[in-house]
Order: sequence, then structure tokens, then C-alpha cells
Amino acid sequence: MNPDRLFDLAAEFAHAIGNAERFHARAAVATGDDRAAHQKAASRWEAAAARRREHLRAALREALRGTVKAVPDERLPVATWQPGRVEVRATTLDGTRTVRVRYTPAQAAAAAVALIACAAITDDPDGSTLASILPAFPPTPPSDEPATDEPATDEGRPA
Repeated sequence: MNPDRLFDLAAEFAHAIGNAERFHARAAVATGDDRAAHQKAASRWEAAAARRREHLRAALREALRGTVKAVPDERLPVATWQPGRVEVRATTLDGTRTVRVRYTPAQAAAAAVALIACAAITDDPDGSTLASILPAFPPTPPSDEPATDEPATDEGRPA
């Protein structure tokens, strides 16, 4: 679908909606035969807008059908703009379109677990890829006390 044609369809739809609203406003302040004429015109424009909306939707479905291949957004791959929603963001390979998937917290957790499992399965046999990103345990923070092999007493000192 030609982008100019999509723009024309959107403009026609907006024009019809604008005219319908305009005639509704005129009907609200008119009386008698003028009021009936404005309401009739508003109804005609609403019907035209409904037809144009369907033409626009069909054209958009046609233009956007198929699989969209995208890569994670480098600046903000995950966002929480809306309370109770987690948004995963990506852009098409050529950078012309953004793709967003919105999850509930439960869906986000399930997706995260699935992604980690898939990453673990597809990791190098020696584990070099994930091991450099996700160590087995976080490093132990340094403590002020010297390390000792003796068990600690209730006071925290070696026995």
C-alpha cells in the first residue's frame, strides 16, 4: 500500500468526522427545520465516516500484514510507563518502525523465565556466553572481619 494513499484515507476519515461534529454542533444551537437539516447532515457525515474508517482499517491491515522482524531498542528495551504493565520495545531492522509488546507482571515474569531457559539451552557448550553475563552467584561483599575457618559464636567472634 502506497503511504500517500494511506494518508489520503486518513485525511478523508478525519474530514468526515470533523463535518459530523460540526453539524452536530450546529444542530445543538438551531431550532425548527434548521435543526432537523443539521441533524440529517450530521447523520450522513457519520455514515460516511464509518465507511471511510473501514476502508482505512482494511488498508492498514493490508499494509501491515506479515511478520515484523525487529531488534531490541538499544536505548530503552524495557519500560514500565503504565502501572501494572511491562513494555518490551524494539525497532525494525531498518529503524523505520517501533514495535511494542505490553505484558502484565505475570506475563512478563513468564516471558523472562522462558527467555532465560532458551538462552541457557542455546548457550555455547562451554557456557562462555552466559557465564560472562550472568555469574553463578553475585560476588560476596568484603567484610571488615578477617576470614576464618572457625565457627562464629553468638557474639559474632570465633569460638
